[in-house]
Amino acid sequence: MTRSEQPPEETFCLTCGPGTALERQGGLVLHCPRCGTREPVPDFPLFIVTGASGAGKTTITEPLRRALPGCDVFDTDIILQVAALGWDVWRNAWLRLAHTIALNGRVTVLCGSLLPDQMETLPARKLVGPIRFCTLDCPDAVLADRLRRRPAWRGTSTDDAIARHQRFAAWLRANIQPCYDTSQLTPAETAERIATWINQSTDDAGA
Repeated sequence: MTRSEQPPEETFCLTCGPGTALERQGGLVLHCPRCGTREPVPDFPLFIVTGASGAGKTTITEPLRRALPGCDVFDTDIILQVAALGWDVWRNAWLRLAHTIALNGRVTVLCGSLLPDQMETLPARKLVGPIRFCTLDCPDAVLADRLRRRPAWRGTSTDDAIARHQRFAAWLRANIQPCYDTSQLTPAETAERIATWINQSTDDAGA
């Protein structure tokens, strides 16, 4: 097995060692089936702002930080080098970080091209509460123009790449709601709408 094929690290008992994976029982508790150790799991939601390349995820990150001072907001590309170990390793790392932030009493918001079915089977999924998604979107012509204006090294400006991202955007538009059109809203306006959705969702979770 090469480094890029290594599976994500399992969440194991620090007393019993890597051979004993922790199990989630009773909703908010991790349990070791061997020694009985119990660890709390904060039930904060994890929020993910997804979208095709060019939809505005990186652009929205800073305005979203200002709109959500009580949350920790990240552009997922900041640790993209971890993906050299495998995309699931990279995704799993974000779940572990979200868990640690939740232990500090804060909610995590990730801005990146992530999908629900990519997160549910990861070992660290048991460490976080519900995962809630919204989508950034824009018309195909706008997306194509944004991608063509990107540096060539990003590999998104060819006709084939643009068509692929447009298909991905169409799938997201049809399958993940709420959806925010970044061609109709400024970054600040988009951030405010996402912040309203997150705050409402967080309030509902704590009710």
